[in-house]
Amino acid sequence: MQKSFQKAIGIACFVALMQCLVLIMTCCHSGFNANKNTIHYSDVEKIHIGMPLDSVVLVLGMPYTFSSNLGDHDLSCKWPRDVSDIKMTTKTDFVHFIDSVFQDMNYCCEQNRKNMKVIEKHATLNYTEEPSFLKSIFNSPTFTYPMLWIHLDSNYRVRQVYAKYYGKGRDEKCIYSLSYNPDMDSQDDNIELIVDTTLFRKCFPN
Repeated sequence: MQKSFQKAIGIACFVALMQCLVLIMTCCHSGFNANKNTIHYSDVEKIHIGMPLDSVVLVLGMPYTFSSNLGDHDLSCKWPRDVSDIKMTTKTDFVHFIDSVFQDMNYCCEQNRKNMKVIEKHATLNYTEEPSFLKSIFNSPTFTYPMLWIHLDSNYRVRQVYAKYYGKGRDEKCIYSLSYNPDMDSQDDNIELIVDTTLFRKCFPN
């Protein structure tokens, strides 16, 4: 009886282990968007400073999540409004959604009410999903993943393209950064590109 019970426990543990391994294999991925379609590095390279939101979506598809800063709050604020990592769908009217976020006067405190009148509508599109649950459980040096963000200005145009590479046991690493730098020497040269070509293309394979 005891041997049968131990055997059953062993089988259950083995099945659970196999399920975990499947999850690891599934989530140790290259970059992917909300529709689980692979994002290619060549598509990321098509995104340029000043590109309008609808053109970004046309190239990369819908973002996985949307985040934005909704201003300052009183220290005593009990319900700070936050728009962080809101999941998008292919049916989301994106421009209308962002507009509604900033035009919503359902402020949470007096400081927030004042700040909402002057805050710029900076928004961030996140095109990758961070597997944080598995990352925190499994101690595997091969468990790596990329993250890709598109930062928009108040006119819903690209102000920065930024990608990072994360791995267990190593620091995060910038693998792609395209941004406007007003401090560049030449007016014609104020677009700054930083890229680790090998790692960037490995994370977002074409």
